Amino acid sequence: MKMAKVMMVSSLSTALWSTCAGQAAKPHVSSDDAVVSVHDLPLPHKAAREFEKGTQLLLKGDAQGSLAYFLKAVEEAPSSYRPYHNLGLAYYNVGQLDAAAQSFQKAIDLTSGRFAPSMFGLAVILYRQSEFVDAEKLIREGLLLQPGSAPGKYCLGLVQLSLGRINDAEQSAVDALALDAGETDAYVLLGRIHEAKHNPTAELADAQNYLRLSPKGVLRPAALDLVRHAQQALETRSAALN
Repeated sequence: MKMAKVMMVSSLSTALWSTCAGQAAKPHVSSDDAVVSVHDLPLPHKAAREFEKGTQLLLKGDAQGSLAYFLKAVEEAPSSYRPYHNLGLAYYNVGQLDAAAQSFQKAIDLTSGRFAPSMFGLAVILYRQSEFVDAEKLIREGLLLQPGSAPGKYCLGLVQLSLGRINDAEQSAVDALALDAGETDAYVLLGRIHEAKHNPTAELADAQNYLRLSPKGVLRPAALDLVRHAQQALETRSAALN
């Protein structure tokens, strides 16, 4: 895929995207989810057992330990997308991005492009590689399948911000909050957008909304940085007027 290095990924954008990765591409917990393709049949007993063991380890944060179980599940059920999706998440969490991308792509192929979470997962990796245009394309395809996905809208906003499309990014963040008021990370994204638009009043309100709704959230340090930046900008503006 062609690299589209439109904007360097800032440390704040990296923090924002890490939460996108956790929300938009979640592990599948059950081996009997709704049918999405002709390959989506119940897992054979042995594969289902390995899949469930791996998934429980992944949910507990032991991605490294989960790999062996997902690899066994894939071996036992090579035509099922579920083990490949969770295998992709496990690889992603241990930093093996190429292997994660291959696993997500396999899940996408097995569902004939009908499984949005794997699309979002692959988009996360493309974003990490600064392939923003390709990441946006995948997210949009995923949103066609899951138009009500607040994490998907949030991730779309992040990509648009990195592409320099500030107004589009703002609309996507607003859409994410409209779909799910609990998508509080979108407030930090909005703060970053309003910082870029030189609107410290809105930037401060965004950061304060996040801190009020998610006082112990993962993005608390980023929100506090936005508060400091906005307050400094407002103080400078006030001093210039006096």
